Amino acid sequence: MKNLILLFLVASAVACQTVKEPTLKDRIAEMEAEMADDVTQDSAMAHKLTRAYEKYVSENPEDSLSPYYLSKAADIYKEVPRRGLKSVNTYNQLFVEYPEHPLAPRAVFMIGFVFDEKYNDRERATKSYTFFLEQYPNHELADDARNLLALLNDTTASQLDQVKMWRQKADSTQLKSQE
Repeated sequence: MKNLILLFLVASAVACQTVKEPTLKDRIAEMEAEMADDVTQDSAMAHKLTRAYEKYVSENPEDSLSPYYLSKAADIYKEVPRRGLKSVNTYNQLFVEYPEHPLAPRAVFMIGFVFDEKYNDRERATKSYTFFLEQYPNHELADDARNLLALLNDTTASQLDQVKMWRQKADSTQLKSQE
């Protein structure tokens, strides 16, 4: 009986001393919380977080969080100076590795957006938006892609004129739907 009690006490002591190491997912959650609190968007923290996302995806490609982590990494890269192409590559990775995931269409759209907004690369943005519309003609971002594509392809009108034209079109559509 004494031996059983002694064994139980030793086992309890060892169990109490065992400290659970935080998992990569735990560290990612901590970094995300820290980034959310940091209004300056610390580039060092952004770098650590994107690296953690990428490590998680490479170690856990079948995990349901992996596409989300890729999307988050790409979104961060998009906002970091001189990391736009890394953003494009990461969005592309999401689309290629998880083509059936609900985030895949957004990834394709965002590739066009990055080329358009960050690089003013009309040709690549046009190709990306066109591909998006071919693949996902009824997606919730399809109207945005059509409008951005029209803006890219209309070289005669100024952007201000195009906005006025869209506003008139929206107003007339709204009036028709109210009738």
